[in-house]
Amino acid sequence: MRSLLLTLSIILLSITSSAQDLEEILVAHYKAAAQEKMQKIETIITSGKDIYTMAGIESSFTMYQERPNKIRIQGEFQGSEVIQTYDGQTGWMYAPAMGIPEPKEIKGEELKTILNQAEFENPLWNYEEKGHELEQIGTSDDGSADHLKLTTTNGNELNFFIDKKSHLITSIKSSQIMGGSETEIEVVLKDYKNVKGIPVAQHVVTKMNGEVVTTIDIEKVEYNKKIDPALFEKPTIE
Repeated sequence: MRSLLLTLSIILLSITSSAQDLEEILVAHYKAAAQEKMQKIETIITSGKDIYTMAGIESSFTMYQERPNKIRIQGEFQGSEVIQTYDGQTGWMYAPAMGIPEPKEIKGEELKTILNQAEFENPLWNYEEKGHELEQIGTSDDGSADHLKLTTTNGNELNFFIDKKSHLITSIKSSQIMGGSETEIEVVLKDYKNVKGIPVAQHVVTKMNGEVVTTIDIEKVEYNKKIDPALFEKPTIE
């Protein structure tokens, strides 16, 4: 009996310690990421360059965001304008160089992708209220970052790596079925810079199965600027 009680006590202590470690990691991360300040942000305008590594194409872009989930991304592809919008109800895409000469309503995975970009905070913020599950896995291979796994309500798994010194996210790993096969996707966030007290990664690299696909260089971020509501509606072609 004493042996059983001792074993149960050890298990309970292990579970409690793990929960405390996870909570400490999150508290430090939320503070470093200035989540309290982020809650006061109603609009974001981000501009920069998007480099499609495999195609050797570089283009400028501007992204407009407004709470709760309105977004507009406009840029260029092969000398032609590309526009994606979501007004809170309907998503649209216009991209002549991609075979979309007129604004087309987007649904399914395309809409899901743009909605993910419209999020103001990463999924770790208030994850319990969203119905997600979070667990501490361990650390990165080199021990420099804490490894947390988030399982969303729809079953998707996102692996977050949070730097132990800066307490900021250094990478997010996930897997998706693309073209009938499983693809490992990694988003690497580098060179954080404070913008009005909020750290923003200036260099974002996306890899698929270890190969660099796109690189985004952030040049300017503006908070709480007034945005014309029409920008989020169906693109108007002049």
